[in-house]
Order: sequence, then C-alpha cells, then structure tokens
Amino acid sequence: MRVAPECLPCYFTQCLNTLARLNLEDREKVELLSRVAEVIPNLPPHGTPAANSTIVIQRLISLLGVEDPFREAKKESNRLALAYLPRLRRLLNRKKDRIYWALKLAVAGNVVDLGLFRGYDLDRALRQVLREPFAVCDYEIFQAALTPGKRVLLIGDNAGEIVFDLLLVEELKRLGLEVVYVVKGGPILNDATLEDAEEAGMNRVARVITTGLNYLGVPLDLVDEKFRQEMEGADLIISKGQANFETLEGEKIAGGKTFFLLKAKCLVVAKALGTEYGKIVFVQNRVKEGG
Repeated sequence: MRVAPECLPCYFTQCLNTLARLNLEDREKVELLSRVAEVIPNLPPHGTPAANSTIVIQRLISLLGVEDPFREAKKESNRLALAYLPRLRRLLNRKKDRIYWALKLAVAGNVVDLGLFRGYDLDRALRQVLREPFAVCDYEIFQAALTPGKRVLLIGDNAGEIVFDLLLVEELKRLGLEVVYVVKGGPILNDATLEDAEEAGMNRVARVITTGLNYLGVPLDLVDEKFRQEMEGADLIISKGQANFETLEGEKIAGGKTFFLLKAKCLVVAKALGTEYGKIVFVQNRVKEGG
C-alpha cells in the first residue's frame, strides 16, 4: 500500500499523541512539530504510510531524547486488558465456533487501542464489535487451512491488544497448531514489544519473536533475516492492525497464506480493503501481479 495525500495529517496526529505523553508547554510542542515537518519533503513518495510515519516519529523521538514516551501508557493498557481477561474467557466459553469468536475478540483489541485513547469505554467498545459482523470475511478459507501440526505466525499490533490475542493463540493451540507471536524489536508509539509480551503472558503460550526493528508495520526491506525466514516457513499468517496491512498487503512473501485482521481506522485503508471507514475485516491477502 502506498502513501496518499490524506496520510500527511496522520503523521502529525501520531506526533501529537506522542507529545501528549510528556509534560511540555504548547510553545515547545509547536517548535518540535515545526522541526519534524522538515523531513516531510524528503519522505519516499512511493513508501508505505507506515514506513513514512516511522521516519516522522523517529525524528520527533530523536529531538525529544526520550526512548519510549508510551512506556507507562503501554503498561496501563496491559493492566487494563488483563483485568478483562476472565470476562473474555467466560464469553468465549459460551460460543460454539471458538476460533471465529477468538478472532472477534482479537479484533476488539485492535478497535479499542488503549494506548492512544484515554477514557475509552471498553465495555461499550467490546459490545459493539462483538455484535458487528466482519464487513469483509474470508473466515471459511482460513478455517479450512487449520490443520494440526501447521505453524501460525501471528503478527501483533499494540500493547493491551496483545492480551486479547492470548485467547486466539490458546484456541489455535487447542486445535494442534504451533503459534509464533511477533512483536516489535524496540519501542515505536504504543506497539507491543518483548516487554509487553512478558507482561501479557504471551511468552507462556507462544514462542515470541521480533521483527528485528522498531518500525511501524513490517517493512520487508528492513526486517531481519530471521524474521523473513519465519514468514517464509509459516503455513498461515495472521496480521493484526493497519500498519501491518499497509506494509504486507499484496506482497508475494505474505502470499495467500496471510489474513489481515483489523479495523479500518482511516478512509485510505478502508478503500484498499474494499470496505467503509470504521468497519472490521478478516481478509485474505491478494498478491499483486508481479508482486
């Protein structure tokens, strides 16, 4: 997926979300954003939104001199999500098709995005997403591929959300599949890292690896060789969230074995998914011709 003009305001929204974590005066924020804006003209015109966002955010982080402005917010997200885990287990236990509903719970975590939105009504958000059907749904194709012994690579997204993914990992393992869970190699916004995986307990139910770098999404030209080998060796891939979609959509290495699980949080992504803004999807990757 390539950048669109609508992506530019999002770069600054992400910067503002980062600055909101720090005790800075408005004057300081304006000055920082002005200096960050200097990198915009030099962004790769054919880059992905996630990769260009990363360049902008990393420029801000270098100016701030703070390695992880979201560290405390991520911890709070994990704590809040873990408090909901018993309730989520009870809900899942009442469902017949446990994999389908585990996917719904996992995408509910993507909808909430606890690290970015304070004062979020989690109960209301969960009720809404559990009632709402997938606008685009390739579940039957995915379900047919769930054969015991296969290896599933689950590419995670945010802190907090990682707790919701625990249930999906457990259900996949219940069917006899091996699960490898992917986090970022370092902090970037509120994306999950190894620290978050440990806090959420993901390392107790799955083998946890990293992309090898602190970039939004999965920039295939930058990820380390070990991660690429894991992608190539996986029988199925579940990719969570917008940034992972932006960087993997249509890519040959992702292939038809990749399924994107997310909420379309912007019009550009919604259009690429063939749906409307705000809808949730579980969609198989379509490899681009020559991709």
